[in-house]
Amino acid sequence: MNLRLKFTSFVLVLLLIVIFFVSYTIYYTQKKFLTEQIQFNTDTSFKLLLNSCKEALKINKEAQIVEAMVSIYEPAIVYAYFVSENNDVFVSKNNAASVFISRANASSVYKSEKYESLTGENIYEYSSPIMSNDQYIGTFIVGFSQDYIDSRINEGISVIIKKIKRIAIISILLSILGANFVLALFIKPIRLLGKAAKKISEGDMSAKVDVKDSGEIGQLAKAFNGMITKIKETDNFKDEFISSVSHELRTPLSAIDGYCNLLIRAIGKNYSHEQQLKGLNIIKEATARLTKFINSVLDLSKMKTGIIDLKMVPVHIEEVIKETVNLFESLATAQDKHLVYKVQNNLLTVNGNIEKIKKVITNILENAFKFTRVGDTVTVNTMLSPSYGNEYIEVWIADTGIGISKEDVERVFEKFYQVKEGKYKKPKGTGLGLSIAYEIVKLHHGNIWAESEIGKGTVFKFVLPVLKL
Repeated sequence: MNLRLKFTSFVLVLLLIVIFFVSYTIYYTQKKFLTEQIQFNTDTSFKLLLNSCKEALKINKEAQIVEAMVSIYEPAIVYAYFVSENNDVFVSKNNAASVFISRANASSVYKSEKYESLTGENIYEYSSPIMSNDQYIGTFIVGFSQDYIDSRINEGISVIIKKIKRIAIISILLSILGANFVLALFIKPIRLLGKAAKKISEGDMSAKVDVKDSGEIGQLAKAFNGMITKIKETDNFKDEFISSVSHELRTPLSAIDGYCNLLIRAIGKNYSHEQQLKGLNIIKEATARLTKFINSVLDLSKMKTGIIDLKMVPVHIEEVIKETVNLFESLATAQDKHLVYKVQNNLLTVNGNIEKIKKVITNILENAFKFTRVGDTVTVNTMLSPSYGNEYIEVWIADTGIGISKEDVERVFEKFYQVKEGKYKKPKGTGLGLSIAYEIVKLHHGNIWAESEIGKGTVFKFVLPVLKL
């Protein structure tokens, strides 16, 4: 069952339920009203006939009573009798009056009753005594046909039912048209989304949904287009990642393979001790590079899945900063760059893992040296956080290098993401260092971010909560 049929069926079922309850309410209300109205008319007719009989009795002439009885005519009246105090019976000229003569009985009390006659007709009978000066002078009896009254009620109800049917049919037709019109507005963009999704599944990443709608469908289309853009970026990123990882693996493996072949050929030949030692050192460096890369991938995977177990201890952050910065002083000298660090006095301790915090600082410093030029300055500054308050220690690692574009700043912490080459040539890398730093800081319940401007350098900042005693 397609969407159009499902939606139309749902609207019809809902409408039929509403029509049923509304119709039943109208039917019940109108039937009650008609019944009460006809009952009121019957009561009124009896009272009028009773008053007419009383007026005739005031004249006290038998001819007047006979005339009053003869004048009684109404389709609902089956019979009418007046029984005098002497048991004289005056009969109306109704065709069936003589058949029900047995009902002409004197009575000193007012009464009304329903009964079924021998002919099977339902009768509603009124019987009322007539008094004059507190003296009984006769009984007036009128029998109304309940079947006739019911037929009148049914006639009124049938008219209402016909109107309800007409309204129901018109409502159903209008609802079907309205449902299909509204659904058409939804189906078109959904079909466009379906076609675009099919193209993507077939590998066509140029698909795009053009829906001019500010509502939920428009938002869905916008999200879908955003998803396509992300898929394209992911696809490009995959290619870049494969290229980067291939480079990271192929370069050291090529070095290892080349120098292993060289050392094999050196067996039995007069290769110098220095040449053999150089080859072994290169093999060792390449192996260390591979090991570092693989360990970085494994560490990042563990941190992402939350299976890494950090042993937290009180950490004096100024000592960690000093130890880590000292490791880079020789690199700064070798690259003719300046390395400066400033630590605020009497900083509180943080609860953390010393080696992992060193890893964060090391990865950011490596990144800073990689993207700075000769003569640039790298500064490490540590203080109580001006951004998060005194319950956090904040570390800044700033450089005066080439800077990062706004687009790249928002993505530098994504795993395997590499800053695109722009005005300046940037060294290649795996794109794991900053991702690992990001995950470590998060595991310490802190936060890390970057601020940069092209040509004016970059500042990486991270905060760690102080140890609460």
